[in-house]
Amino acid sequence: MQTTPSVAPNRQRYRLNLEYAGTGYSGWQKQTDARTIQGTLLSAAAAIFKDPGLEIQGHGRTDAGVHALNYTAHLETSGGGRLSASEIRDGFNELLPSSIVVLAVAPCGPRFHARHNCLGRSYLYQISRRKTAFHKKYVWWPKEELNSGAMAQAAKIFAGLHDFASFAEQQELKKSTKVLVNGVFVYEDKNNEMVRLRVVGSHFLWKMVRRMVGVLVEVGKGNLTAHQVAGFLEGPSDIPCRFTAPPSGLFFEQAFYDQEEFDLFLAGAAPEPGRQG
Repeated sequence: MQTTPSVAPNRQRYRLNLEYAGTGYSGWQKQTDARTIQGTLLSAAAAIFKDPGLEIQGHGRTDAGVHALNYTAHLETSGGGRLSASEIRDGFNELLPSSIVVLAVAPCGPRFHARHNCLGRSYLYQISRRKTAFHKKYVWWPKEELNSGAMAQAAKIFAGLHDFASFAEQQELKKSTKVLVNGVFVYEDKNNEMVRLRVVGSHFLWKMVRRMVGVLVEVGKGNLTAHQVAGFLEGPSDIPCRFTAPPSGLFFEQAFYDQEEFDLFLAGAAPEPGRQG
């Protein structure tokens, strides 16, 4: 079992929940030569806490251009004792660009770790059935008609513990590519203008969710069959990489740290009758 280092006595750890529009950012992870979500948060935190040793760790990385509805991170600092949680939240939101919002700040136990303690994660992907003037940055418009019923049936193939090597980047192949996917669910808007996919799992490989979505869109177009999708999990294939969906439609939805909460979320994740396909 992986152990989480405890916080030094003079340091405080806080749990952060935030939302962000990922357009214009090179993903979550700090980079020396690119604008990232983590790097932007660290710059704001440095101004708030005046602590050169502060750290911010997220539950996982998101790709360039990917958005987040409720991203979880933790912050560790020796400069937070004079500030309340609400003051920290407001301080962040005064300094951060409008594309990043800290939703909540709460003191947490010294052993809470945003990544190590995470039990599961969920993503949402938005596919528009028509050209849109208002949501281009937040959807993918494949332009062709989609059979969402066929997509929903093929999506069930991903559920379970599988080897997702066919959906991984080359550098991911150096470690285990087995991932437990709790479910992939397809939702059809009542006005028939949007198809949404929810992908829930223990963790995800780099670009894995976008390749799952791309493959399911090809099923919806009639270019791939469910049998072919199953084959991608049985042995390595470079086909899923060809269909990587754009980052614009992908939103990190939620990280889970309580098993009961995670179970309740999964129990309600299936689409309502009449909304699938």
